[in-house]
Amino acid sequence: MPAVRALMGGPAERVVEALLPGLCPCCGQPMGGAERGLCGGCQAVLVPLRGAACPRCGAPADSGEEPCVECRRAPPPQLGAVVWGEHADTLRAALLALKHGRRDELARPLGSRLAAVVAAAGWADAVELVTWVPSHPLRRLARPWCAAELLAREVARGLARPARRLLVRRGLGRQAGRTRARRLLLSASSFRVRRIRGTPTVLLVDDVTTTGTTLQRAAAALTAAGARAVFVACLARTPDPRSMT
Repeated sequence: MPAVRALMGGPAERVVEALLPGLCPCCGQPMGGAERGLCGGCQAVLVPLRGAACPRCGAPADSGEEPCVECRRAPPPQLGAVVWGEHADTLRAALLALKHGRRDELARPLGSRLAAVVAAAGWADAVELVTWVPSHPLRRLARPWCAAELLAREVARGLARPARRLLVRRGLGRQAGRTRARRLLLSASSFRVRRIRGTPTVLLVDDVTTTGTTLQRAAAALTAAGARAVFVACLARTPDPRSMT
């Protein structure tokens, strides 16, 4: 119903939504009364990543038991990472609808999937607090919410852990649209920490990762501010064009 939402708002929008069936943001088909966020067909084609991933950074690897070559050469600040799926096809469409299409109801089906893969990680029980990679306040003027925050709160719900905003983004630079080389140059001072009480083990959540640089900078800020340990979870990973033929 994006077109209707663009024309209407407030009480009128709620009346329209109550009378008309919701449309799936990925395929545009009407959803049944019990369906929420995505239609059954699109939910069925959402599949997690297959193959081994580095347990430290979440990138594709030869083995899921040992850190990848890059993490052995330069260990990242996070102690573990999970990524749910590939940022392509239906998952990409769902994330774009969540971030830009005013479809906040997508946070529940997407966040619950990420919560499940986090719960299966060997370090999940150690997590005491869930936070997220924030968008810049000025970016929020163009968006009604931060997708990473919505996902993080669903993950926290699934893990029965508190969720709290710990990070503030500095600068207006965006990683989206940058080349891989420029993404890797993201400043180490891109985040500041509001306040951390005690020395908790923190789970840091984001919606999409490409090089992992943003997650590393945010994890480093949390560690420097007193977090005992930081783990990261990301819903989707952008396919590496270097591995595509």
